[in-house]
Amino acid sequence: MGELLQNAFTGCNIVPTVLLILIIIYWLSIIIGAIDFDSFDIDLDVDADLDGMEELGPFHALLSFLNVADLPVMLVASILILVFWILAMLIHLLPVKSGGAVNALLFIPALVISIYLTRLITMPLKKVMKGTNGKEEPEEEVIGKLVTLTGDLRDGRLAQAEVKREGASLLINVKSEFPEQTFVKNEEAYVTKKDEIKDFYYIVKIREW
Repeated sequence: MGELLQNAFTGCNIVPTVLLILIIIYWLSIIIGAIDFDSFDIDLDVDADLDGMEELGPFHALLSFLNVADLPVMLVASILILVFWILAMLIHLLPVKSGGAVNALLFIPALVISIYLTRLITMPLKKVMKGTNGKEEPEEEVIGKLVTLTGDLRDGRLAQAEVKREGASLLINVKSEFPEQTFVKNEEAYVTKKDEIKDFYYIVKIREW
């Protein structure tokens, strides 16, 4: 245990360790009620607003890859940081200097692996959350409906659209069925079908429906 703590606070290893400490403090604050669970939560289409998504494309893609659209951002961040910290500590088992320059360089593949592992871990959580928070809606109730774009959509990118319904509205990931079609924020469109593998819906312009 002492060796683990020493390694955790040696050189560059302090970075993932501090991140883990901050996450632990966050969850302890949740437990004692000092802060609300949703205090740091964001929607995938908020803040970034998808208006400047051509510049924020890679960041948006990363959030989508990590299932942030369907899970609380702090839950995903906690899993990512925990996995990253574990992998960072396992680097100590390799024949490299703990906390040294080579150790720091190995953080790059460790972070990439952490991202993929986080996606695998959050996939079943995504299904559980959809089943418990009321967001899940039968496919036949979405296809053929009018949706409102929450941001601009062009160049074959993904965006989000709002499905109006009783109670809370539903946000879905959408893509233009015809790449040459572009959509602007607040424009209405029709949902035509769903990509079951990539979990998004195709939309077309109303005037061409």
